[in-house]
Amino acid sequence: MRTPTAAIFNAHVRDNLNFLYGAPACRVYNSANESILDSTATALTFNSERFDNDTMHSTSSNTERVTATTAGRYLFIGNSAFAANATGTRLSQITHSVGPTDIAREWLPITGAASTTVLNVATIQAMAAAEYMTLQAWQTSGGALNVLSSANYSPEFMAHWMGN
Repeated sequence: MRTPTAAIFNAHVRDNLNFLYGAPACRVYNSANESILDSTATALTFNSERFDNDTMHSTSSNTERVTATTAGRYLFIGNSAFAANATGTRLSQITHSVGPTDIAREWLPITGAASTTVLNVATIQAMAAAEYMTLQAWQTSGGALNVLSSANYSPEFMAHWMGN
């Protein structure tokens, strides 16, 4: 049996383990409220990043997108909190760039005016490199309504590579 060289070991073991330990992932958020017009699906924008180890998001262009730069299956999670309002319904959905197609959504009727409406939506999706997802908000309050910027949970959009 022949002993593998350092170059072979590094290429076939070390580099693959390093990739798995640092699998492509990002978590982005917006540090300001976002106004959502009545009955209008609106892609939320994200002006800040908690982390992004695979250049999946830009804070200067197409800030609504999380783009797969590595092909594979991803877990996507989106959080949004609508301002308190007693009228209508609230929706949060994850939309795939191919189509575009709604992949996952949460839809809630409003039952009172006293508190914010917090929505959480998640899905697993196979992605080719350069495909992207957006997190969209929709509401029917009769006028514009804010998705609130709340520390650590709204609006937030995240993705984690799970494998091929």
